[in-house]
Amino acid sequence: MIYDRLENLSLYCQPGTRLFRALVYARDVAHTAADGRTDIDGDNLYASLATYDTGARDERRFEAHKKYIDVQALLEGEESIDVSLEKGLPILEAYDEKKEVMFLKPPQHFVSLAMRSGYFAVFYPHDIHRPGCRLQGKQRVRKIVLKVAVE
Repeated sequence: MIYDRLENLSLYCQPGTRLFRALVYARDVAHTAADGRTDIDGDNLYASLATYDTGARDERRFEAHKKYIDVQALLEGEESIDVSLEKGLPILEAYDEKKEVMFLKPPQHFVSLAMRSGYFAVFYPHDIHRPGCRLQGKQRVRKIVLKVAVE
C-alpha cells in the first residue's frame, strides 16, 4: 500500500510504468473528466470516476482484488479508507471475475486513511480495503479509481 499526496508521485514509480501513468492521469487529467469509465490502455489501465456520498463503516464492505492494483484519488471532498494486511479473512461474497472484486468479513485490525483532495492511495491485491467511509460526517465526494493490471 502507498498513501501520499499526488505531488509526490515520482517517489513511488518510474516514468513509463502503468502505475506512473495512472498517478499522472489522476493528477493532471481527472479533474476535467466525466464520471464513468475511461480507457487509457484498454483493460491494462482504465479509470472510473464517481460522485457519491460517504457512508458509515457498517454500510461499507472490505474488498480485495486479484488482477488489478487500485489507485484511488480524491478530487473533491473527503473520506476515510480502512485498510488491513490480515490474511485468511472469511469471504462474504465470492470473487466475481467480471467485476474483479470479492468482499470479506471485517478484520479485527485495520488502519484508517484520511483521504482529501490531492491525496492518493495505492492498494495492491493483498491490501484489503474499505473505501467510501465517512471521515467527519456524511459528505459528497468525487473520486477517481484507476485500475492498473498487475505487470
